[in-house]
Amino acid sequence: MPDHSTNPATNPATNPGAAHTGAIRVLLIDDNPDDRALVERELRLRIEQVAVAHISDAAALAEAIEAGGFDVAITDYRLRWTVGTDVLRDIKRLHPQVPVIMFTGSGNEEVAVDAMKEGLDDYITKTLKHYPRVPFAVLACFERASNRSRLQAALARESLGTARLEIALQSAGMASWQFDLSTGRLSASDDAGPMFGQRRGFVHASPEGALDQVHPEDRALLATAWKTALADDGRFASEFRVLGADGALRWIAGSGKVLPDNGAGARLVIGTLRDVTGEVAAKERQRKQQEELQTILDVLPVGVAISHDPDARHVVTTPYFAGLLGIAPGADIGAGGQAHTDGEGYAYLQDGRPLDPEAWPMRVAARTGQPVRGEELAVRFADGRELTLLVNAAPLLDAQAQVRGAVAAIVDVSPLKAVQRELEKANRQKSRFLSVLAHELRNPMAAIGYSVEMLRHVASPDAIGKARDVIGRQTAHMGRLLDDLLDLSRITLDRVELEVRPVDLRRAIEGAYESTRALIAARGHQIRLDLPPVPIMVAGDEVRLTQVFANLLNNAATFTPAHGVISVSASAGAQQAVVTVADNGIGIAPHELEAVFDMFFQVQAKVSGGPEGLGIGLAVVRKLVELHGGTVLAASEGPGRGTTLRVELPCLTTGAAEEPLDADSGGDAASHGRLLVADDNVDAANVLGELLRIEGYAVRVAHDGRQAIDMARQWQPDVLVLDIGMPHANGLEVARWVRAQGWGGATTLIAVTGWGQQQDRRATLDAGFDDHLVKPVGPREIVSAISRQRAG
Repeated sequence: MPDHSTNPATNPATNPGAAHTGAIRVLLIDDNPDDRALVERELRLRIEQVAVAHISDAAALAEAIEAGGFDVAITDYRLRWTVGTDVLRDIKRLHPQVPVIMFTGSGNEEVAVDAMKEGLDDYITKTLKHYPRVPFAVLACFERASNRSRLQAALARESLGTARLEIALQSAGMASWQFDLSTGRLSASDDAGPMFGQRRGFVHASPEGALDQVHPEDRALLATAWKTALADDGRFASEFRVLGADGALRWIAGSGKVLPDNGAGARLVIGTLRDVTGEVAAKERQRKQQEELQTILDVLPVGVAISHDPDARHVVTTPYFAGLLGIAPGADIGAGGQAHTDGEGYAYLQDGRPLDPEAWPMRVAARTGQPVRGEELAVRFADGRELTLLVNAAPLLDAQAQVRGAVAAIVDVSPLKAVQRELEKANRQKSRFLSVLAHELRNPMAAIGYSVEMLRHVASPDAIGKARDVIGRQTAHMGRLLDDLLDLSRITLDRVELEVRPVDLRRAIEGAYESTRALIAARGHQIRLDLPPVPIMVAGDEVRLTQVFANLLNNAATFTPAHGVISVSASAGAQQAVVTVADNGIGIAPHELEAVFDMFFQVQAKVSGGPEGLGIGLAVVRKLVELHGGTVLAASEGPGRGTTLRVELPCLTTGAAEEPLDADSGGDAASHGRLLVADDNVDAANVLGELLRIEGYAVRVAHDGRQAIDMARQWQPDVLVLDIGMPHANGLEVARWVRAQGWGGATTLIAVTGWGQQQDRRATLDAGFDDHLVKPVGPREIVSAISRQRAG
């Protein structure tokens, strides 16, 4: 760590600008980039917070002067396009208060004198020993300009003070008064007399004379407040009734402050009077209305909650709502935004999660000043019961349209909600059933359609036989499908299923590195792979394990400052395989080491930008590792000390050879480029591949997602035509993997699938597909879609 006590940029003893709290914005005008760099170096060395804008040509200067937003300007005298005195005039014309410093080696005494006459604030000869003077001149000029601005503002405020006070008193209907304790003299403004039923300008001879007109019931209270204020050299405020000389009874709000005289005791009391008769009458009317409203609410069969404070912190309920909650009528349910009488009785939930107290509808209405309509909240009781409440809330406003409270109407919709949930469940099942049905029907129809299309182009006995076999198999499949339409057990889309087989962890790590190579390179990180020469075999799903290590590498790259170091090591023991991903990034606080695996958890800052995220990467890692029977732990010495993620997985007792990469026929020299077809319907994939070869493409065919990834990694096709519902890795996962490769950005991705609803199209678009075609679809349509995308 640097020693700031010896750093001139942070030591106030050597840097006069160290105490400045805001960045000084400097416009640096010089056509010599080396000179600008030297000046900026001195500025940043001596001024803790400084922003420097470089100007090297006439257009940039004109734009900067027009835009403004700088505190100090530094200009050379002799510039390629003009001279410093012209620059000075241009700046002073639009920004007369901005200081200008001329730092030049091409001027002379005459130039300096002329510039000073034009308003130049400082002149420094550009020599090597004078560069350190520049930041001190900037600070001095900036301070002088700031002082001038503050002085002008203070003078303006002082000149307006008296006028504003008079206008304020008149606008508020107030009168002022003062009492000199040393002389016993009472004085008041002209508006005080009418408040006592007297003429304008009338002033009582003494405070006692004024007190005689106060209502007898209020006189003692006011006299006590007066004496207390005098004894404590403090303030007093009181509302009292006055029996006017004209016979009228008025309410007056009076206040005063005792002013000491240089510490020698009280000498003067000043204060204000205001006629609040109308306000008091209005408050009384309001009180009666609230009393009537409360009576009505008590008998309504709808729960009502009312708060009479602007933050809705204290809330009372009608008996009906109190009965729903099982609390005493009139109990304050506002504490903490939760209606708890004992802290354990019940809690509010929204969307299955505890409701943030500040999101309580009444508080939202009070905070925003807007109604909140149709909010559904669940109330879960300690005994397991749960109610569903429909809440409508609105703010209560005072005469000045300011929030003074909130009110909410609550209806118990639990029975209706139960019926709604059953209907929604049935609707979801219907939608999912129809979606799966459509997909399952379209797959064999696509294979049959491709076979018919092949027969139109090729009439050889071999082609006819192949098409006949495909049509026969797919027709039989559709027959079996009709027998299985009621088998709802096939709807398992929400479960994570692993395709477990022997996997070499080295291959998963290398695949993860390939998918994150672009991000790591963009950050300028150095990566160190320490993998053993022999396989590390585990039982697992290679695609999912690759996803685990890709998430860890992506996390390390994102939260490590540029040009950092990421180390990946793998080893195998007797029973456990261990993979560690370590970085020298921002680190993790000790109390957050476990929380980083929680869903949606994010650290406080990303030091190197990068894509925004929701914080689910490490949560997914833990879930997948646990599904493989392993564990994952985070370790860090604290913020700024880097992070190490350690994954442990059960080893296989014996090694296993990796599966060889399948290679279909098709060269790279076809006229239309390399095209990879992937579909788990073998007939549909093979026939479509034959048809696309006829169209002039070099074609390879894969029958599951993992095979498609392996082929694509080796072959790097120009076009991929992918089914979505494939085993091992679905089409969306394949598309995301392709887009993550260095060569994948220019690749055309076409989805050919039986899934055709709007949400399916959004999913393919989000995964990186260029087009979405719904089965059955002919090869001509596929070729047209490819042509459109590659032409665009």
